[in-house]
Amino acid sequence: MEIYRHSLIFGLSYALDIAGKNNLSHSKNTAYLSVMIGRELGYDETEILNLNYAALLHDIGMSDTYEITQGSAEEMKNHCVNGEKLLKGLPLPESIAKSVYYHHENYDGSGIFGLKGSAIPESAQIICFSSTFDDIFGKISGEFDLNIYTSVQKWIDKNSSTFSREITNAFENLILREHFLLDYFNIETKYVLSEKLVDGDDDCYGYDDIVKYAHCFAGIIDCRSPFTFTHSHGIAELALKATTYLGYDKETQDKMYIAGLLHDVGKLHVLPEILHKDGALTPEERFEINKHTYYTRKILEEIEGFEDIVEYAANHHEKLDGTGYPYHLDGSQMGELEKIMAICDVYQALTEERPYREKLSAEKAWSIVTNLGEKQHLDKTLAAKIQKVFL
Repeated sequence: MEIYRHSLIFGLSYALDIAGKNNLSHSKNTAYLSVMIGRELGYDETEILNLNYAALLHDIGMSDTYEITQGSAEEMKNHCVNGEKLLKGLPLPESIAKSVYYHHENYDGSGIFGLKGSAIPESAQIICFSSTFDDIFGKISGEFDLNIYTSVQKWIDKNSSTFSREITNAFENLILREHFLLDYFNIETKYVLSEKLVDGDDDCYGYDDIVKYAHCFAGIIDCRSPFTFTHSHGIAELALKATTYLGYDKETQDKMYIAGLLHDVGKLHVLPEILHKDGALTPEERFEINKHTYYTRKILEEIEGFEDIVEYAANHHEKLDGTGYPYHLDGSQMGELEKIMAICDVYQALTEERPYREKLSAEKAWSIVTNLGEKQHLDKTLAAKIQKVFL
């Protein structure tokens, strides 16, 4: 199993963007701006690649409640510390973690760690500039016009002491070329700008490295709610045991394990207060929760080579009778591996504590799984085959 490094990072960066919800291309916009500035400054292609990846992943340490425009200094600091810690666990150059750690430092020393001037890594300064710019201008809708261009120039002047003269000069040179901001403000192109901007990275990840990313993002997902702290990891283990028991080949087992880790990545789009709620959900809240499998699919579809994993992960709330969500697939439209994942999800959820109930025993949980099989929600024949794995 091999996946292109760029495809994996680019796809998972979308998960970070949907966590913010107010700008669904923030990571990609930041990467586009950063790479263009880096090239203007004369960075070589290795430096550009590292800058691109740091920008795509700069919000990886974002907490449940943190919003980049409203977060307190302490939240911003935690955001950077957590980001560095997570990135150090991934197969990436150390400079990327360092860039993310310092990406809220200002050139004048007013940032969260108080570094000033050349003491701040230049790559971190570029990401800080690009991310801050996108926080202001990334939400603008409508055609790019002279008023927006004038607002950009005023913003640069107003923040002249916040960023280095070299970086602002590079940006001012870029905006003199009409295509640069026309591309940035063009809603039809902006979502793919950073993907097209950097090519030539033919490095691939094998299974062990892919799993490091999957564990990282599973941790981000599960930590959004104290009641599902081990949910994704638990499902991954169950899916692996079930496919091993049924005699599936090693690659299929590996894909199911990764799918289990990432099956709820779309929950990053759901507000934490809904995930944390102690009690029954309102119809409006249930509507929001039900979006998560749709976003799981959209995130994982961005990753070339994840085609099977997409199906295993994103269909775990479909039911044999067609009453599941979000596509209302019936049993004839689902493969055995998708049905296994659905069984794993139900069982794992029942054996975990929730704010509205205590966790159930394995026997009680399995009796519910059996009942759902009788109702044609789960595959009862398949459940009977793999029962030994769960009890």
